[in-house]
Amino acid sequence: MAKTLEEKINELEARHKIKELIANYNHGYDKQDIELFMDIWEENAIWDWGTPQEIYQNKEEILERLQISWRDIPQTHHYTVNTVISFESKNSEATAISDLDATVIDKEGVPSMIAGSYYDTFSNRTGKWRFIERKIKIHHSTPVSEVR
Repeated sequence: MAKTLEEKINELEARHKIKELIANYNHGYDKQDIELFMDIWEENAIWDWGTPQEIYQNKEEILERLQISWRDIPQTHHYTVNTVISFESKNSEATAISDLDATVIDKEGVPSMIAGSYYDTFSNRTGKWRFIERKIKIHHSTPVSEVR
């Protein structure tokens, strides 16, 4: 069945809000804005860094991991591109896949380039789009000194 005009407008608005949410992940992380970063997550969200030891399963664990990241890698610049968003359940949930490019400088001053992908699930059950889950797959992380 074809979508109504209202459904199409609601989906366009949701896409815009989700893209803004994805951008706020980068802004919050890179600018070390704890309030912005923590507001993007549902209470029991999952932040999966790609190994069983690096799965954070609620906002408290996410905050702890975030603070460790900021301590160990104090300078980060994330760029998210190629985002494809799909909707589920009458636009109350959505998924997305995006590609990640980042440059980081660790606490020893070593710069690295990172490429990866994000696999995201979102919900607007609280009236605001937030992450339910973000899975990170790092394809490679290369110190800048090794880039040719």
